[in-house]
Amino acid sequence: MVQAKSSSNVSLEDALERTGYGKFNWILIILSGAILAAVLLETVPINLMLPVAQCDLQMTNQDKGLLSAIGFVGIIVSSHLWGFLADTRGRKKIIVTSLFIAFFTTVISTFTQSYCLLVVLRFLNGFFISGPSATTYAYLGEFHCLKYRSKVMLLGSFTYGLFCYYNPIFASFIINQDWTFYIEPIDLVFKPWRLFMIVCAIPSVLCGCVMLCMPESPKFTFSQGNEQETLKILQNVYSCNTGKPAESFDVTSLAKDEEFEDEKVKQKNLFHFMWTQTAPLFKHPHLKNTLTVCIIQFCIFNSSNGFWTFFPEITNRIAIWENDASHVSSTVCHILNDTKIIPNENAELCVTKLDSTAYQNIFILNSIYCFGGLFLSLIINRIGKLIIITTLLFTCGVSGFSLIFVNQPMVSSYLYIFLLAVGVAIPVLNASTVELFPTKLRAMALCLSLMSGRIGSVIGANLIGTMLDNYCDYTFVMPTILLISSGCLAFTIPNISKRNIK
Repeated sequence: MVQAKSSSNVSLEDALERTGYGKFNWILIILSGAILAAVLLETVPINLMLPVAQCDLQMTNQDKGLLSAIGFVGIIVSSHLWGFLADTRGRKKIIVTSLFIAFFTTVISTFTQSYCLLVVLRFLNGFFISGPSATTYAYLGEFHCLKYRSKVMLLGSFTYGLFCYYNPIFASFIINQDWTFYIEPIDLVFKPWRLFMIVCAIPSVLCGCVMLCMPESPKFTFSQGNEQETLKILQNVYSCNTGKPAESFDVTSLAKDEEFEDEKVKQKNLFHFMWTQTAPLFKHPHLKNTLTVCIIQFCIFNSSNGFWTFFPEITNRIAIWENDASHVSSTVCHILNDTKIIPNENAELCVTKLDSTAYQNIFILNSIYCFGGLFLSLIINRIGKLIIITTLLFTCGVSGFSLIFVNQPMVSSYLYIFLLAVGVAIPVLNASTVELFPTKLRAMALCLSLMSGRIGSVIGANLIGTMLDNYCDYTFVMPTILLISSGCLAFTIPNISKRNIK
């Protein structure tokens, strides 16, 4: 086969394409999906245990909103730091270290019976799990050339969705168990929801162990001026994909294009170095792109993660309502107002189990994320990112507004699921973000955009927790306005409508 370019002074983009597409890429896609699932499993179990732990921890809706959101506060606070560390210390180091520490904070948090202490520990968990949250997208994308980048990002989301079945499956087996175990030294009644939190943290430590065997991102090592290490990584990828000796890889030197033309900047002060990584994102030519992706992420996360906080509880209440023959058809807000639980006054009404329908709805939502990502990976290069993002934002926004008026509980459950399905747009937007920024700023850009999303999650969860009891109808107006307006904003992202039909 005749190479189109000589084996010396090849651009990194071309060198990545010459490594082929095979076993290594699939290992990387599966591992990236598992890491993203581990991040989710560190944050979402709190939402499944909120209904059954409400009385144990004496929580109101506002308390539940805070406990659910505090992990995202930790993510927000640390996103800037992790983005800086990933861009300066390496993607791999950050992913491995943060996964291990997040695991230990979750294990410790399961043995506390103080609501305040649990809030603090969930904050610390969010602080550390933020590391792999955005860095994994950069790590996955940087092993692939432009031809495959968007596709593998969505395939990573598909595998992420597959691993996320771990959540509803283990929840249905564990949370509804009747056993309790008394731990005398710490005077704690250990219940199934506490065990469930530990089980959901296990993937973090497993992914961290596997990640130790993976190479660093070649784009990171090349941006740090280490050409020989970059070539060695590319050789090993080529060997894994083709089965040929690493030495037969025909690229012997790499050429620096405009993306890598600046030498590594060495700063005496850590914070000054962080500033040099962040400031360019808020200056020409990156300012407009930075603000655009941050605003859209805010709107998507506010609607998906914010409303996910109360998804298990709301769908559980709807299921209980439907099972009561004396109840007539009602809107979701009427059902919530009629089944309100105040732990101190209505201890006999405390929820100790979730209805099977609640688990089924979680399973359906997970399937939408999983197979939705697979479907989008097959069509994204042909129809482009713009159509995908705008279609999801507009239709999910309308479904949220419909919840105010629909008086069929089962239909309301499906509309709620469809509202949360807007989260499928997140990897598509992340793929656009990866292509908008140069390597040396990419992880920081992703962290900042996802940080904006986490802020949306925090604001959404707390607003919803405050408004559900007294202003329920207005609660569902919020996602409609945010999603439709962000759908309009998506038209301004450069090259988002570009198609790659190669």
